[in-house]
Amino acid sequence: MTALIAGNGAERDKQWSSRNLVGNPALSAWNTVMSDCVAEMNIDSAERSTFSARWDRYGLGPIDINNFRTAEQTISRTAAMVRRHPDEVYALSYMQQGSAAVRHAGIDVHVPQGSFILVNHASPYSFRFPEGAVALTAHMPASWLRRWVPQPETMLVKTFDADAWGGALAAMLSAIDQKGLRDAALSRSCIADQLGAFLALMNGNVSAGESLHQGKLFKRALTLMKDRFDEPDLSPHALAAELNISKRYVHKIFAGHNTTFGAELLALRLNHAKDILQDARFAAYRISDVAYACGFTDPSHFARKFRERFGHAPLALRNHS
Repeated sequence: MTALIAGNGAERDKQWSSRNLVGNPALSAWNTVMSDCVAEMNIDSAERSTFSARWDRYGLGPIDINNFRTAEQTISRTAAMVRRHPDEVYALSYMQQGSAAVRHAGIDVHVPQGSFILVNHASPYSFRFPEGAVALTAHMPASWLRRWVPQPETMLVKTFDADAWGGALAAMLSAIDQKGLRDAALSRSCIADQLGAFLALMNGNVSAGESLHQGKLFKRALTLMKDRFDEPDLSPHALAAELNISKRYVHKIFAGHNTTFGAELLALRLNHAKDILQDARFAAYRISDVAYACGFTDPSHFARKFRERFGHAPLALRNHS
């Protein structure tokens, strides 16, 4: 992924077009330039024989504006790509023309023409543009974006209409697309700050509470943990891979519910152990068997945590059942 750096940004200005390419070579070249200059991704199209695309990039201080004009295509960024390039960069796309079907963090959303959507390159995603598209996209490092939106995670996989402050942001992106920045009266860093301010106004106060996206992810996380709590190697990293989000975001959604991954996992394991100890069908299980069946690798650690939670040893509970 291209590093976003501070400064004027003009040195990152770039244009690319498939105008002199035909068919599969155009699609192949498009794959290469996008992965080399924007973010590693796979791009395919049902219109391989007639595929065409154009890309214009403008550096705005610490952020980039990437404007894409493409024929029908599907973009995917896989978990393996994220592991190779884990930089936390957010991409805000305004669908000036065409629509998109987006899948990100395990959630599907339709983005109609005239709307915005935010994704995070630190998690896998896919975009499908069924009729081609003109997508005006701001790529923003997380450290910069959080100056304006303290919790950008609350904006993920949600559509924002280009009305009110969204309309002002859409007009700004469209003006950059149409006129470029050569004769702009303000510095590029100042223009970037204007973009951040519009984004903060568009977001409003949504960051003050839990988003629908976070709520759904928390429920999915708990469901997955209930299905897999007996796996000794279940971890925030493993859960993040299942949910197609970053490990950091896993911790974020649990913190939003005043708990932690470790606390929820321990509760699931100990409660299941209690059920086993009180079930006559498992009378032949030794205490170590109960521990292993619940995901503990150390029976003494299990016994200690069980006593802390229930006030007595596992064997004592069995003897009184």
